[in-house]
Amino acid sequence: MTTAGYQLSPWTTIAAPHDDVRSGALDMGTYAANLARVYRRAPQEREVYLRADRFFAATYLTDGLARLLVDVFGVLAGNPGDRVLQLRTPFGGGKTHTLLALLHLAQDRDAAIAASPELANVPDPGPVRLVVLSGEELDPLSPRKTNGHMTRTLWGELAAQLGRYELVADHDAAGSAPGGAVVDALLEGGPVLVLLDEVLVYVEKAMAVPRGESTLGRQAMLFVQSLTERVNGLANAAMVYSLQASVGEAVGSEGLLTQLDHLVSRIDAKREPVTGDEVMRVVQRRLFSELGDPAVHRTVASAYADLHRRQLEAQAETADARREAATEARRLEERVLASYPFHPALLDLMYHRWGTLPSYQRTRGALQFLATVVHALWGREGDRSALIGPGEVDFSDEKVRGAFFSQVGERERFTSVLEGDVVAAGSGAATVDARIGADSPALAQMHVGTRMGGAIMLYSFGTPEGEERGVLEGDLVSATLVPGLDRNVILAALHDLRDEELYLHYTGRRYRFEPVANLTKLVRDEALKFTADEVLTTVRKALEDQLAGADHVRLWPKGPDEVDDHKPWFTWVYLGPDWSEGAFPLASFVEQARGGKREYKNALGFVLPDPAAFDRARASARLVMAAHSLLEKRAKYDLKPEQVAELQDKERSADRDLRAAVDHGYSRIALPMKANHGEHPWEVEESDLRTLLTAGRPLHERVTDAVAHRVFSTVTPAKLISLTGLGPDRQWVRTSELAAAFFSYFEFTKLTSAAAITTAISAGVVDRKFAYVPGFTAEGTTLRTTNPRAVVIGTLLPVGDVDLSESTALVLPELVSVLVPPKEPTGGGPTPPPGEGPNGGGPPGPPPTPPMPKTPSPTDTIAFAALRLRLNGGGLFGLNRALSWLREESQSLDIEVTVRATPRGDGFDRVRYRNGVREPLDEAGVEAQEELS
Repeated sequence: MTTAGYQLSPWTTIAAPHDDVRSGALDMGTYAANLARVYRRAPQEREVYLRADRFFAATYLTDGLARLLVDVFGVLAGNPGDRVLQLRTPFGGGKTHTLLALLHLAQDRDAAIAASPELANVPDPGPVRLVVLSGEELDPLSPRKTNGHMTRTLWGELAAQLGRYELVADHDAAGSAPGGAVVDALLEGGPVLVLLDEVLVYVEKAMAVPRGESTLGRQAMLFVQSLTERVNGLANAAMVYSLQASVGEAVGSEGLLTQLDHLVSRIDAKREPVTGDEVMRVVQRRLFSELGDPAVHRTVASAYADLHRRQLEAQAETADARREAATEARRLEERVLASYPFHPALLDLMYHRWGTLPSYQRTRGALQFLATVVHALWGREGDRSALIGPGEVDFSDEKVRGAFFSQVGERERFTSVLEGDVVAAGSGAATVDARIGADSPALAQMHVGTRMGGAIMLYSFGTPEGEERGVLEGDLVSATLVPGLDRNVILAALHDLRDEELYLHYTGRRYRFEPVANLTKLVRDEALKFTADEVLTTVRKALEDQLAGADHVRLWPKGPDEVDDHKPWFTWVYLGPDWSEGAFPLASFVEQARGGKREYKNALGFVLPDPAAFDRARASARLVMAAHSLLEKRAKYDLKPEQVAELQDKERSADRDLRAAVDHGYSRIALPMKANHGEHPWEVEESDLRTLLTAGRPLHERVTDAVAHRVFSTVTPAKLISLTGLGPDRQWVRTSELAAAFFSYFEFTKLTSAAAITTAISAGVVDRKFAYVPGFTAEGTTLRTTNPRAVVIGTLLPVGDVDLSESTALVLPELVSVLVPPKEPTGGGPTPPPGEGPNGGGPPGPPPTPPMPKTPSPTDTIAFAALRLRLNGGGLFGLNRALSWLREESQSLDIEVTVRATPRGDGFDRVRYRNGVREPLDEAGVEAQEELS
């Protein structure tokens, strides 16, 4: 784990906050300038707003604000242009802040230019008469004294400030808006700048004051309309006013906002002094007096951009996507340079998400929140953050929490959520901090769980247009990724938070906090209801699914008695999760079987469990069972559709985890092998499954691959001869002994099944390495067979016809001629010697049959064949071979078979006859006429 994030210079050593931020003077009044109080030089107003030099020193001159100043003072100087401008609410700059810039430049141009030299480019109209009308200050029911006159209306206040109150005295007293000619008389006489702030606030209050058949509010709206029209017609006049930008800001006065906007929308020009990333500069200038060395900014920006690029490239699947990653990285680098020491993601979420909330105050509230964040981090000992991003917000600070809820609302509903899941010492976030930081001091310092929990809390409020609540996992990772914190660590923390947090919701790959507890605790409680045996049954079922189709597997035997002996195949013994050598030694399985000693010792392989993997499997099984149980009880718990969907996601996720844990539940294979030294006849050879590639490969396939050099599915005839010792000293061997030897003795090759032996026998017979003798007996040195004609050598012996029983044997080729047949019954005729039948050097042919008439043919073909046979057990073996040939030729032959079986004694059992003869024919769909007596 790299610690590059801590090698970057902390922002606290580079940038310097303004005195009010460092001192903690963070009340709302700090950022709540009042246009009227500044105009009247009220002593309670802060100097940063009262003095032109202090104001412009803390103001970032955005392109929009600079253009607005040039346009307004240009028309005041007589230039053409828009004379009536409406301000749209800008984040970070503010409506009132823009009006204050106009006020100070009009009142004290020299001080303004001294603080912000670029203002020298603004046209100079000379002395400007200034009018300030503040909807927050003026009260329709409380007359205000201005220049010796008690004013009651907007027009009365405007006239008094211009020194021409007598022109509207009657209109002011009556509450009736003056006409256009009167307004012209008020404004004439040189450059005049009219600033209106929070017009809707005044109009809303005035709507409650009746004036004849109208209201003072209606008259105020008519006056504003008339004022805009008259200003627009004057050569040296300008009017700049502000309206709330949204219905939410209008405090429910949607109708009034719409009406007032419509009254002026025909002629005004709407301006937004702060746009896009200029927000960052505004915040910088207001909160920081010094940003430090630009070279450090570039180093930090480059590190974050490089990290972002690598993250995007790792996920890119096309060349276009990789190029886009580089473009996105460059853009982030530029934005970090513009917003230092803030991460652009923090400002973006406030602008695009919180900006949709009715409680959010774009200017003063945003600045107050960021000021509390800066103050908390500035005073926090040991903070090493290179930037202030969503993950750095310190919710443990009471002022930060207060400012946060002031902006997003929902204080009562979410206070316990924030405390319980993010801030408290025993919160889920703290648990994840400890878990991830346990093995890494660097990660321990980063408090990864709290970092991610706090970021999710910020993203839980407000929604960009067209999106659902919450933040997508990819966006969250991008916003919180910092040098020194690997993306995989973040994803691990998010995964753990989903399990630990009570109020964290995760649906559709979106994270958000809700004041309603999520299903985590419900699932945990449900999971604890299941017994250990019930859980293990679920784990076993998952393992059985994993091993489906695997041959000759014995799963979780409790002892040697549960592993069968004398089975002609290799048995894979998957030992249970709780197996240990101390409790169930492998030697006991190898040496013992049900009823005594084990004989087929060479037919066992043991797959050994990984206890840690099975612990994970148990945990996942509990979650699967709990989620499934809760889904079945959805009516009882009154689960909402989104909760049902979340439970289904949990069940699927836990099931994937369960199957992954089971798939890696076995780490080693133990094979009993012949000991190379010592007195003990065998020893254990282990293979490590973890060294094999696992992607997409079933568990049992990996098991068999791991020991493919020890357990074989084939054996050669030469190997049979070598292992059995066939030769001058051992001229024959029973096939039953051969099979038993392979599965019993460690000197023999380990075979997956007896099919390897029958295949080798078939191949050895064809190659004349030995003869296959059915009906075999041995009396001293005399070898006998019940049917010499069934001896096979040098010709095809179908694998399916090989019988590994006591009555069959492999015999050296030179002994075939000396096999002694049993004495023939009287009248049976002479029996040809073995190997001299009609097949030449092959097995003897069948006895001669009476010739059947046939039609002569010019070719060596048979038009019809009929055989009458009298058979004993050995003859049936030959018949089976003959029928096999007929089966292969059945597409070109019509075959009719007549079977007559006559018992030698009292008869044979009817049930056995039905099961052995009749049912197989019925299952094969064979039509048969049956005569029974």
